[in-house]
Amino acid sequence: MLSITREFRFEAAHRLALAHLTDEENTEIFGPCARIHGHSYRLRVTLSGTTNAFGWILNFSELKKIVYQHVLSEYDHACLNELHDYRNDIPTAENMAKTIFRRLEPHLQGPNYRLLRICVHETENAWASWEADHALCS
Repeated sequence: MLSITREFRFEAAHRLALAHLTDEENTEIFGPCARIHGHSYRLRVTLSGTTNAFGWILNFSELKKIVYQHVLSEYDHACLNELHDYRNDIPTAENMAKTIFRRLEPHLQGPNYRLLRICVHETENAWASWEADHALCS
């Protein structure tokens, strides 16, 4: 299988908390992440497919445009908890990977390619991935 990956960076804040719990209960479950805090996120978008007449799966410039239009225009410098995407979900790396995949999938399907994987890095050492048809942690 042939694949391409483009990495993006964005800044965002979030808080891990359940609305029905007190601040103390949320701190017990989520630790310091129950307070609002920020990350310098890395987002990796991977497509799989075959090369076209130009020798690429998809022009990296086109991939960049699609990701900015459908994800980063909202996520960059946002408080993720305030986004519609996380109205009913906690903005964990896992939920972000799944949500971003679902946002991008309709826009990243062509005659020779499809969206394969989304990987969201909160830190250098902590990330979550969502892959087509099933979840992965890698």
